[in-house]
Amino acid sequence: MDIDNKHDLEQARVRSKARVADFLRALDPVIDQRDDRIATDLAHENSSSRTKLRKIYALLGDVSKAAASHVPCGKGCSACCKMNISITSLEAERLAAVTGRRMVGLRHSVVQPEKKFSGVPCPFLVDDECSVYEDRPYACRAHFSFDVTSYWCQPERAYEGGMGQLGLGGANKAYLDIATGTSMRGFADIRDFFPAN
Repeated sequence: MDIDNKHDLEQARVRSKARVADFLRALDPVIDQRDDRIATDLAHENSSSRTKLRKIYALLGDVSKAAASHVPCGKGCSACCKMNISITSLEAERLAAVTGRRMVGLRHSVVQPEKKFSGVPCPFLVDDECSVYEDRPYACRAHFSFDVTSYWCQPERAYEGGMGQLGLGGANKAYLDIATGTSMRGFADIRDFFPAN
């Protein structure tokens, strides 16, 4: 990386962290409190993992609506769909059910190298649009770019790191609790469940 790109990257890091802070200051306190409580609430709730996952998705939907004016993410912006996307077996089953696509049943977590799928489109990406948007997994729902453009989201630059990210501690813990409670007890990449034909 040349000097100008390093300088641009540092500026993007500072800018994106400031934009996350701005977003958090503007976030409805009710949504923030829901995130704070969701892991504990769901841990004490007598409901299925699918029901709990829907509640986590609902919270992320409200966060996404609130973040819309703070992020460059939008329809047709698909850079984050061309990198590793870790999902649970429960989410893979959900995607198989809504698409009719056959999934590979995995018994154990699969840990892929960080850049294994860099530049490889998600199997559900069609013409740079998510074909399962309403049913997309947690990783997709919780991923936001807080820079002003998608430049640093592009697969060839996305792993530079240090960008401002939204930390949803409660939702993340609740999701991890579900993941460890599945028969697979963890994650695999979406392409491990749905390999290319």
